[in-house]
Amino acid sequence: MSCDLLIRDVLLAERGGERCDIALAGGSILAVGSGLEGPARAGSVDSTFRGEIDGRGLIAFPGLVDAHVHFNDPGRDHWEGARTGSLALAAGGATCYADMPLNSHPPTLTRAAFRAKRERLEERSIIDFALWGGLTPSNLNCLE
Repeated sequence: MSCDLLIRDVLLAERGGERCDIALAGGSILAVGSGLEGPARAGSVDSTFRGEIDGRGLIAFPGLVDAHVHFNDPGRDHWEGARTGSLALAAGGATCYADMPLNSHPPTLTRAAFRAKRERLEERSIIDFALWGGLTPSNLNCLE
C-alpha cells in the first residue's frame, strides 16, 4: 500500500520527544521514521496522495482510552449519549472508551440489553468502545 499522507518532523511523545515523519495510508499508520518519502518526493505521480503536513510544533501520541464513561444510551441520551460523548472524547485525543453498565435504559444486566446497547453504540459512536456488563443482586441468576 502506498502512502497517501505524510506528516513531517512531528514530535513523538512515546519515543521521548524524538522528531520523525509519519506515513499514513487509508487512515492507518504505514511507517514511522526519519526521511520517509511520499510519492511526491519519490518522483512518482499518485492520484491518491493528499500531500504533506508540516508537523513542527505538533505532538503525536497513541490514542487515549477512557476506561470509565457513563453514556446514557439507549434511553436517556438527552443527558449525554454515545454520539455527543464520543465526539467529545475524540476531540480530546481518545480513540476508545469503556461504557459503564447501569446508566442506560434498560441497564446492561441481561444479554439482550447488552446486545441492544452494543448495537446502539455501533450506530452512534465515532470511536471504538468496550462495554461493561452489569452484575447486581437482581441478575445473579443470569450468570453462566
